[in-house]
Amino acid sequence: MKFKDLTDIDKKRISDVYNDKEDGSWERRAFKLGDEFGVSERTIRKWCSEKLNLKEKEEVEPEQYLKAKARTFDSTKKRFIITWAQNNTPVHKPFMRNIEAYAKYIDADIHVIAGRYRNPTSIWSENQKDAEYWHSEVLPYLDANRHDIHDFVSILSDIKIHPTAVNPMTGLQALSGVNSCVFGSPKVQLEMIPVLEGNKPKMMVTTGAVTKKNYTDSKAGKTGEFHHTFGFVVVEIKDDNTFFVRQVTADDKTGDFIDLYHKVKKTDITRVEKIEAGILGDIHYGHHDQEVLDSTMKLFKKLTPKHVVLHDVFDGNSISHHEMKDPFIQYGKEMNGSNDLGKEIDLMMDGLKEFEKFENVVIVRSNHDDFLDRWLKNEDWKKQPTYKNSRLYMKMSDILLEQYGNDPYNVKGVIPMLINEKFPKFITLGRSVSYRVKDWELGQHGDIGSNGSRGSLLQFRKLNTKIIVGHYHSPGRKDGALSVGTSTHLRVGYNKGASSWLQSHIIIHSDGRSQHINFTRDMDGKVCFTTFK
Repeated sequence: MKFKDLTDIDKKRISDVYNDKEDGSWERRAFKLGDEFGVSERTIRKWCSEKLNLKEKEEVEPEQYLKAKARTFDSTKKRFIITWAQNNTPVHKPFMRNIEAYAKYIDADIHVIAGRYRNPTSIWSENQKDAEYWHSEVLPYLDANRHDIHDFVSILSDIKIHPTAVNPMTGLQALSGVNSCVFGSPKVQLEMIPVLEGNKPKMMVTTGAVTKKNYTDSKAGKTGEFHHTFGFVVVEIKDDNTFFVRQVTADDKTGDFIDLYHKVKKTDITRVEKIEAGILGDIHYGHHDQEVLDSTMKLFKKLTPKHVVLHDVFDGNSISHHEMKDPFIQYGKEMNGSNDLGKEIDLMMDGLKEFEKFENVVIVRSNHDDFLDRWLKNEDWKKQPTYKNSRLYMKMSDILLEQYGNDPYNVKGVIPMLINEKFPKFITLGRSVSYRVKDWELGQHGDIGSNGSRGSLLQFRKLNTKIIVGHYHSPGRKDGALSVGTSTHLRVGYNKGASSWLQSHIIIHSDGRSQHINFTRDMDGKVCFTTFK
């Protein structure tokens, strides 16, 4: 409907509702009129101010919110727990109790970001005249201020994000400058922001909620309700240069959760020693960071994984099609020996030996595996810069020919076959093969999306299953679609300019909930991922 279509009765109706101060706040009344006339609240406001000359009066913010705007943080603390609470909505009490118990256990400062949402259909606020308040349980922690809790980390509690926003952090990338930042939202998302070399990696995360689901019955409301997640963010401060950020999600019914080594159930805190799965960031042997892999093994000594999932174990630098036609790069590789395919494969096999001790090792078919198959199909063995590669060309072509002879439309590729020759117990997957752990799909690399299109988290979030992929070298989370980062060095030559790469894995706990484990270097140059012992 447009304003010109309004009758005099319609205009009087709008004016009457506008002037009816007994019918709740103006925000509530505008929302109500929007539903009545089939337009947005913003359109109602525009009609009132521009067409009907009804000027809005500035409404006084509730006292609870004013106190939240003055909230400070405890600068003596080295750990912080940040979550989000919706106004006029009950708290998930068991979850809140668990948060308080965990904060006491790890000596953390709790911040509950004040969320605001107008819901005239709420079963909890229908008799409140839409008075804006927050549950008494969160008041000691309520926060609507901005805090730089570290030289490189900020809590942006002063940013009001609509709880039904599909991508809550859209357009907010520059607000915290160089700092990683935490936003309040009932969705749990993670996004890396590209930075130039020499700068600290920048991460943006949302918190999840501590209040119950309370949405309108609209399309946006129902979508928000579906993605509503009980959770929080943990920030750990190690030193002036080093911090860690993890997202924690809780059971919808019980409010119990697991964070790294600690399980919190009914406020009782116990040590965790096993996990369902560890999914490593892309390895790319030859470009791998051995210190990250060594640190990973230390992690897996404390949290023994039932499944270990590996992406891009082969790099393909020796026969990369991206550089095959560049004579100068080929000359450099010839001089330093990096064009030796056999040497690269041996390096990969040596690296994979350290995973033999695990119960289930899964090698996901990845795009860099295709480098070798493409080399066999497109290059001439007689024109290889080193004779060693020519001999391997013959041997590996026979492996590929045998696969095509058995089933030309279901070829696994050379790399998986070579790995299984050396490690017969390893599970090597084909391109379209599923591998599920605790309802998570782990069998896809992430480079190929639906119907052969280019993959992305935005596309994978639309699937009918939760999924964890690799490929992007940047950890990410879009609701039920997650990606690991990398296990390589952060600069490997071809990621020039600003980069969003981060060394990061994902672990799946016994309760089926997952979290990123991000690696960084402290002031002493040591690779680390937590301050916990």
